[in-house]
Formats: sequence, C-alpha cells, structure tokens
Amino acid sequence: MEYIVPPSLLFEYQLSIPACDSPTGRKTGKLLSLPEDANLFIPASLNGTTVFAAVSVGWNKDGLGISVNVQGKPEKPLGDSARLSKSDCLLLWIDTRTAGNVHRATEYCHSFACLPADDAVDGQPNVVSQPIAQQRNFRQESNTSLFLTRTHVNKEGYEFEVWIPGSQLHGFREINDLGRLGFYCFVNDSHLGEQPLIVGDDFPTSYDPSTWLQLELKS
Repeated sequence: MEYIVPPSLLFEYQLSIPACDSPTGRKTGKLLSLPEDANLFIPASLNGTTVFAAVSVGWNKDGLGISVNVQGKPEKPLGDSARLSKSDCLLLWIDTRTAGNVHRATEYCHSFACLPADDAVDGQPNVVSQPIAQQRNFRQESNTSLFLTRTHVNKEGYEFEVWIPGSQLHGFREINDLGRLGFYCFVNDSHLGEQPLIVGDDFPTSYDPSTWLQLELKS
C-alpha cells in the first residue's frame, strides 16, 4: 500500500531504554548483557516494513551498548567501509542534546557506520565515523578505535554488538542529568534489504535530527 504520509510519521516517539553493565573485557562470548526491555519498538513496522533485525539499546554513565540481531540471512555478513551501500551494516545517528524540533545537526550530533564484517580490516567488525550534511559547528571527531565490537554468526543470521564509550560522544558527560538522547538507525542487509527505524531515505533522516526519536534513559 502506498501512503501519502507514512503512518510512522504520525507520532512522536519517546522510547525508554534500561541501564546495562559495561562490557566485561572477555575476549569471547557476548560483549554486552542487555536486558529484555532493551529491545526497541521499530516504528517503520507501521508502514508495512518487514522487520528482520531486532535492535536493542542499553546505557550507563560510561557509554551506550547496541545490539542488532538479524534473522533470515542465509550467509555470513560481508561488507566494505568504502562501499556502504553494498555492505551489511548498521547506520547510527546519536544526538546528546536532543530537542525534537531542530532540523539541522548540531555539534552534539554523531553519525557512525557499524559493520559486522569489514574487508578493510581483514573481515573483522568495524565502526567508522560519518559526516553529517550541513552540520552546524565543528566537533572533535570520535575515536572509533576505542569502540568495542563483536559479531556472532549463527544458522539463522547473526548478532552484532557495539559498545560506544561515552568519552567518544560529545556532550555525553552530562547525559545522566539530561536523561535522554536523540537516536536513529538504519539496518542495511545485502540479502534482506533495508530496515529503517521510522522512515527510509526518502526523508532527510541522515541530517535532520527532528526525524529521529528520543530515548529516555532509565536508571
């Protein structure tokens, strides 16, 4: 069915995410321990979008933990950070000073491409910073080498985990007092297609923070 206005745009979303533990430092097994209520509602499902990836988010004063669980993928994830449109990847946008009505990214907005496997680093998981079009003011670039990542391949698909240190998100130091942040994500899969969080790239989600949703940070 074709919509003049996608149903997912008829609402403003404020989703709660739970507190979680920081990664333990173990070299194998799960990187994160996210509770069940970390699983996000995907508003794009209201538009008839097939949801093939469960997205979970948790937080604490030291950073953000994000997990993507892709089901129904017949082969292991593949990607190249130089060719994102052809890669299996999670695209992330985070705003540590969300206002809900600002149409141009500020210095508190961040964008990352997260790859469960990247040919540029011998097929290992990787995260790279992405520019945001028309972003106001300069901000210090995040050091993505400090991010922690882990990919778990199974017969149904894969799970990809990312830990983003708060030190690499401008403005995160005060996030405990603010209690919320802006968030958007887009899952791209070479076999299953695209899964936006709310709407696809027909809308300015890559640079307009007013199209992102808000995450309420529970303690």
